[in-house]
Amino acid sequence: MVGYVIAGVCAVVAAVFFVLWNKEKTGNAAEKAAREAEDRVKSTTKGVLDRSGVGPVLAVSNDQSVLFFNRDFVELFPDVVNAKNISSYPEMERLFKDEEYVSETLSKIYEVRQESIEDVNVSGKFVWLVDITEHYKTNKRLRELKEMADAANKAKSNFLANMSHEIRTPINTVLGMDEIILREATEVTIKGYAENIREAATTLLSIVNDLLDFSKIESGKMEILPVEYEIANALNEVINMIEIKAVNKKLEFKTIIAEDIPYLLFGDDVRFKQIIINLLTNAVKYTEDGSVILKVDWKEAGDSSIYLIVSVTDTGIGIKPEDIEKLFVSFERIEEKRNRNIEGTGLGLSITRQLLELMQSELKVHSEYGVGSTFSFTLKQGIRDRKPVGKFREKYAYSNEKIKKYRTTFVAPDAKILVVDDNAMNLSVVEGLLKNTKLQIDCAPSGEAALEMAKDLKYDIIFMDHMMPYMDGIETLRNLRQMKNSPNKDTPVIVLTANAVSGAKEMYLEEGFIDYMSKPIQGKRLEEKIVQYLPEDKYVMIEYDDMEKKLYQNLWKSVADEIEKEFKFKNIDVPTVVEAAEGDKDTVTFLLTSFRDNEKKTRGDLTTSFEKEDYPNYTVFVHALKSTSKMVGANTLSEKAKKLEQAGKDGKVDFIKKNHPDLMKNYDKVMNEVKEYLKIKNV
Repeated sequence: MVGYVIAGVCAVVAAVFFVLWNKEKTGNAAEKAAREAEDRVKSTTKGVLDRSGVGPVLAVSNDQSVLFFNRDFVELFPDVVNAKNISSYPEMERLFKDEEYVSETLSKIYEVRQESIEDVNVSGKFVWLVDITEHYKTNKRLRELKEMADAANKAKSNFLANMSHEIRTPINTVLGMDEIILREATEVTIKGYAENIREAATTLLSIVNDLLDFSKIESGKMEILPVEYEIANALNEVINMIEIKAVNKKLEFKTIIAEDIPYLLFGDDVRFKQIIINLLTNAVKYTEDGSVILKVDWKEAGDSSIYLIVSVTDTGIGIKPEDIEKLFVSFERIEEKRNRNIEGTGLGLSITRQLLELMQSELKVHSEYGVGSTFSFTLKQGIRDRKPVGKFREKYAYSNEKIKKYRTTFVAPDAKILVVDDNAMNLSVVEGLLKNTKLQIDCAPSGEAALEMAKDLKYDIIFMDHMMPYMDGIETLRNLRQMKNSPNKDTPVIVLTANAVSGAKEMYLEEGFIDYMSKPIQGKRLEEKIVQYLPEDKYVMIEYDDMEKKLYQNLWKSVADEIEKEFKFKNIDVPTVVEAAEGDKDTVTFLLTSFRDNEKKTRGDLTTSFEKEDYPNYTVFVHALKSTSKMVGANTLSEKAKKLEQAGKDGKVDFIKKNHPDLMKNYDKVMNEVKEYLKIKNV
């Protein structure tokens, strides 16, 4: 269409040129005829170029004389009516040089299109202005929306990275210390509680990992990792976790598990457990009376594989037919007003459906509003051993006789490793987990200290934390590799980090780390990683029996009540610290003791960096205080630290200067209470 209009304009303007030329060349006898021809051409030109939608048009000769303009051009440039030559009108002249013209009077934006007219006798040129105001507004809005989307995506990635670090840091301590309790405790009851903590926390961690790594699903990077696994173990972990929730709501929790299911399968057991946990958790959440039933059956699938047939049925509130699809929309909850007291983000079923799709399955829903719902799926799994699982609940039930004392998987008295972490509690965890391996373990509280220690001593492996003040793990690794005559120039360095979002592992490997371990660190994984990189002549493997004890009993409230009878805290929320310790009173004492023992360093780091106006490191230090204070139940202190950390990230120096003194006053109050309580406990 544009081409046709330009061609028409060219033809009309050419006609004008032709008439003008002829008028100059003819004599008096033909002047009248030329004038009549000119009038006819101009009349035709006006009819074409004054049509609505054509836009402003101006034609001039090569000497800038005005030859023609249409009605739209007069509206834009009223002075053109009296203009003989545009050389006196700079704005009109610029039209033949610029690509765009903005009219503030008409509030419009035009694209300027130019064409030249070359005739045998006369030459000239014209401009045609195309109104692109709406197009410009649309593009501008699209750019704004794109910028908003990019900002939101960046904010989400930052949130995931920060949350990954924040959640894993306290879980690292809880799980690590719990494992040490399991290894060293001799009292049967204590070991039972600790085992239950580990089972529940490990399963919880696998869910948290996926929630924090939701970006993997969005970007299509979620991986299915099949391994050999015992179906009885997987189901037992799921049942132990959910059974407590059901009992607390006074619901009947039934399990109907086919006894002839092959016991050793091949598939992604972590995803399998996560899917069932999501379905059972929802069933318990939305059921106030009655029961929740987990049924697991199977059928042959050929080629040494089977189909697991899983269903979860509840007598809950049910779902309206029109609301079923809403179940799978991320962050959306059905009947929000009715279910306002139900906890959760609304991600569970969305993740469940996508995980099943990745595993070539689908989630089916059958529900009757006000009566209950059934969620089911069929999942293909490989078979590694067809021995039937039998009555596995009896096999895995609590039994004093089945408690086995922990023994490490290897011993390596001649091997030497270095662990680098600015958090003293994390160093204690690693030392405690590896105590029975007989490894020679050195600990460095900073990157600078690590470089000093690695200057002369040869280590077989170095474990390096990433987030450290002054010199982080990546910078420390770079300096280590550049050290001259260092015995550790080629030593394997493994990063220990709470940053576990999508792409983190790849980033660390690109930086030069040989491997990656995400926090919380588990003893078995840590030992496996060490064996993977230790020289074979430096360790000896030890066989041992796995502990089979399974307990599920929630004592958090009773433990909190017991502590509050001993001491009336004002600045510490006792249920919070008990929860962080997974209900173990000795672990509560340990967490408070660690918080007290780190006072000198914490106070010194915060005060020094604040006084020196070293706000980047102040942000790191206040970040650490936010995590540790939350772990010990100092919620107000944690919240103040959180705001100061964000201010540091945003560069709001005035906010830090104004609120730092209040933070330290609150820190003093918390520390005084901790000391008084520990004094009563003689710790």
